[in-house]
Amino acid sequence: MRRFKAEFIMILIVALWGLSFSLTKPILNNIGIFNFMALRFLIGGSVLFTVLFLMGNVKITREQLVGGVITGGVLFLAFTLHTIGLKYTTVAKNAFIVGSSVVFVPFIGTYVKKEKQSKLIWTGTFLSILGLGLVTLEGSQGGVNFGDLMTLAGSVILAYYIILVEEYVKKYDAKIIAAIQVSVVGVLGLILSLIIEKPTISLSWEAWKAMLFLGIVCTALAYLLANVTQKYIPASNMALIYTLEPIFASLFGWVFLSEVIGIQTLIGAMIILISVAIPNIGVLINKRDRVVQTEQ
Repeated sequence: MRRFKAEFIMILIVALWGLSFSLTKPILNNIGIFNFMALRFLIGGSVLFTVLFLMGNVKITREQLVGGVITGGVLFLAFTLHTIGLKYTTVAKNAFIVGSSVVFVPFIGTYVKKEKQSKLIWTGTFLSILGLGLVTLEGSQGGVNFGDLMTLAGSVILAYYIILVEEYVKKYDAKIIAAIQVSVVGVLGLILSLIIEKPTISLSWEAWKAMLFLGIVCTALAYLLANVTQKYIPASNMALIYTLEPIFASLFGWVFLSEVIGIQTLIGAMIILISVAIPNIGVLINKRDRVVQTEQ
């Protein structure tokens, strides 16, 4: 049952990331992209290392440091491109293209890592893309723009990030990997902010509340749990769970912003839920078959 518990926790994390879309967009109107990333991820990294220190678990090996720096660097690049994309395109299109990273994970696994993907994974992948389109692209969204292209590039890199994290957290302490990873994103954001932006912490109290929530809950807690759960969830299945993000983004928009959810969105949400469930149905069938064979 470890895998199913891990997937339930990951779904809760994706719900937090769905909420983060509406919190991030207003902040970007007041500060630069790298300034925002530096604040969010340095807050997150500080929280994670404080927790590790209090737990007495701060022994960092060379392998853990390398793993955290590599995954953090890849996450920084993906997050940068996605944040730039969010600034120049609509939230709906950004959410759809970010979610489309699901389709790149099995391709990378198949053609780069030479890992065979099951038919259920491919079926779930293409259903999820169909569902994503229905959820996020309802109505007129305009043509392809600069923000869309930046977001697409970030989605390819995010797919590689998911596969990298799976490799490292199975070998080393996922908590330490997460702390280093998040801190690396914050440090790289700070460096670029100092070089090409005018760093500021002059935000309204409302913006600071949103930033603290993003840093502590959506970054420190979320990435910690995401790293830990990926020990038990294959990368392809993890990518499918990521596609739930725009569903939660739409749901929170309906709850907090009184945004309308149409029939198309509801149909798309149902298709995504089915796509996430399909690989797990295969796991349950295989377990049942093994039990039957053992009893015989």
